[in-house]
Amino acid sequence: MVVLPAFSNGDTVALVAEHTEQAVLATGLSRPICTVLVDTSAATDERTRVAFQNARLWGSRVELTLPGAGWGAAVARGLRHAAQVGAEEVVLADPIAPADLEAPAVESRLASALRRLREQERPGAVCSPLAAPWWQRLLAIHVLRPLCAPSLGLTLVDPQARTLVLSGDAVPDVLSPSWGLMRMGWEHGHGLGLLAAVREAGLDVGQTLPRIPHPEAFARSMNRSPVDRREASALLPTALRLVSVASSVRDPAPVMPWVADLGLAKGQLPPPEVFTAMLTQCSRAAQVVASRPGVAAGWPEPLLNSWHAARALQADIPAIAERLWLTYLARLGPWLRFGASAGGYTVPARHSVVAAARQFLLATGTPVMAEQSAADVRGESIASSLPGTG
Repeated sequence: MVVLPAFSNGDTVALVAEHTEQAVLATGLSRPICTVLVDTSAATDERTRVAFQNARLWGSRVELTLPGAGWGAAVARGLRHAAQVGAEEVVLADPIAPADLEAPAVESRLASALRRLREQERPGAVCSPLAAPWWQRLLAIHVLRPLCAPSLGLTLVDPQARTLVLSGDAVPDVLSPSWGLMRMGWEHGHGLGLLAAVREAGLDVGQTLPRIPHPEAFARSMNRSPVDRREASALLPTALRLVSVASSVRDPAPVMPWVADLGLAKGQLPPPEVFTAMLTQCSRAAQVVASRPGVAAGWPEPLLNSWHAARALQADIPAIAERLWLTYLARLGPWLRFGASAGGYTVPARHSVVAAARQFLLATGTPVMAEQSAADVRGESIASSLPGTG
């Protein structure tokens, strides 16, 4: 089953539905396929439903409407439908950004995600991330990837996790987790909490190489604010609550300290107006941090302090997240200036990211994958061996 949680996506939903179905069929599916649209547009807005009705699909299709609902409610509705009909696999697809359109269906990242799911020892979930310019991944690069790695057992390319495949066995665990984190993640429009629920259930979590976005979607990402407080307010609390997840499920898995985004624009800087706005916001945060006594200097000390604080029984997660956000911005300003002097997210800038991530992971007792084996030949993720990081 393919689930499309859509909101006013009439211009892209048909293309995503068709591409997703083709990818599923290319994997040699032995059961009928059904594509489910969960439309949260206004009741009077029929554009998304009309576009979906005009999509050229081989399998059956179902339309569910939840006017005004959020992304999480739409996902939950689609997954409940999948559970009711006994779907063996569920593809949760993001209808906003078509991607991977140039690749033959059998070679697409979505097809790869389904094959990876079927190869898992305990099939759970496989992410199919969207490639993005490095400056749109700054929160992930510095904070979310290392912070989530000890619990998930892998370094996520994109912690938003809005396109992924689930096994049928994972769906009930996602819908009825033994903890409340996943619901919070859904409410804010990302699947990080969903991955945590799968991991906490003792199932495997993996990812594919990033999908290449459609040129129009990529152009939009070039000018989106990379320092988005709303995004941080959704993802940071979820990531902080992850620190205690799955600690007793299995032995810690070695993780990589760094993953890449296919090198998109790594030798470039953000557009000048975007870069200036980023530095301004970082400078303001640095002034706030400097005025507060007892704030750890350097990096990754503030990240490690947040990790330890979040493990307390009655941790004040919102306060920890706010403090981490400010210290991250204070760290980001000097790092951005250093990156600019080096010409972008090139080897010197990446070197500092790898070193900080390794230090954080080792301090949390997380095994770090050896540099020489960091490149996963099965396509679970991308890594690069950098000289001098060992």
